[in-house]
This record gives sequence, C-alpha cells and structure tokens, in this order.
Amino acid sequence: MSGLVVLQTGNKFRKSYYKHLPQATALKSGWSRQKFIVNTKIIYATGGGIAVAAIAIFFIFGNGSITPFHGNQNPGTGKPMNITLSVKNILATKLDDERASVQVIFSAHNPNENLATLETIEYRVYIGQLRMVGGNIGESPEGMVASQAGSYPIIGNSTVTLSQQPPPVAVRNNLTATAWDSMFAKDAKFRVEGAYSSRIIARLEQDTTLNEFSLTFP
Repeated sequence: MSGLVVLQTGNKFRKSYYKHLPQATALKSGWSRQKFIVNTKIIYATGGGIAVAAIAIFFIFGNGSITPFHGNQNPGTGKPMNITLSVKNILATKLDDERASVQVIFSAHNPNENLATLETIEYRVYIGQLRMVGGNIGESPEGMVASQAGSYPIIGNSTVTLSQQPPPVAVRNNLTATAWDSMFAKDAKFRVEGAYSSRIIARLEQDTTLNEFSLTFP
C-alpha cells in the first residue's frame, strides 16, 4: 500500500502515515485528541496574530493613518500659518466737547484648518504723529494649563471681529485739537500699531507666537 508503513511488534500491528495525516487517521495512529486540539489552537492563534499585524500596518501606513494637523502650512516649513489681523473700522463718538470714544474694530482671520486662539491684542491709535488712544483686548493665559476665558478661539478658515469694550477715550487739548477735530470731519488718517499673541495646536504641539503689526485706516 502506497504511503503506508506496516510495523510488526509481536502479534500486534501499528499503522502510521508519515505525512499529512487527517484527524481520524491521526487519532488511530497514536495521536491523542488533546494533542491534536492543542496543535489546532496554535494554528488559529498564529493566523489571528498575522491578521492583527496586517490591520495595524494598514492603519499606520495606509488610508487609516492618523495626522493630528491637516491645516494649510507655509510652503517648505511644515509649520501652521499665523493669524492675520486687519482693521475693519474705527468709530469715533463724541462724548462732549473735549472727550470722544475711539472704537477700533479688528478682523482676525485663521488661515489654517485647525482651531487657533487669539489671546491678546495691545494697540495704539495715531493720527499723524499724535497718539490719540491706546487699548488692550483679551487676557494673557497664565500657568501650564491656560484657560479659554478672555481669549478668542477661531475655527479653521474663518474670520472673527472684535473690539475693546468700553472703547478708550481720546481727549481734546491744545496739542491734539486738530487731529481730534479731524475724526469728526471724516478726513482723519489713522495708524494702528501694536502686537498680538496667538496659539495654534499642530502635531500635538502648542505653538504660541507674538506678532507686531502696523495698520492704516482707511
């Protein structure tokens, strides 16, 4: 018989196949049921481990990869772009013959896709070389865990407007009279200078920047 070895020991015969034994034949040829079940479990465990490893490789290197930051970036730097600041309007309101509130309305744009936070704006308003008012918007966070109170979160690719409330007050005197009057003659040329701080989280890292600015209106 092909593939079959017959061994004689006394009056008893033992038959065994020397390769690829099916379950029934294996049990007949001296394999215990426990040993066969254990070997089968080892095969299943090995196959399961290979499947888990394949899924992990897919998520790491394939379409399932995780990228914490998906925002627009400066070409060649790999870093998120800063919030851009502009002056939307300046409203001068006369309180009396010697005082006027000057409300500066800022526009802050987040060019990234991820959330950014505008923390503070410190600014000064000039007409010519004369400083008319100065002000602050927002609060600087303190400590390792900064609170969002007093800050201005800006979602990705969006713009917010903000201003100081109540607005600062410009005083008319002998030095500022001409510039002060020009705010109500609608021919004032404003210059707004200062600095703003912003915070952006990218690639699990927090990037806080302080940016100076000099803007004109209109």
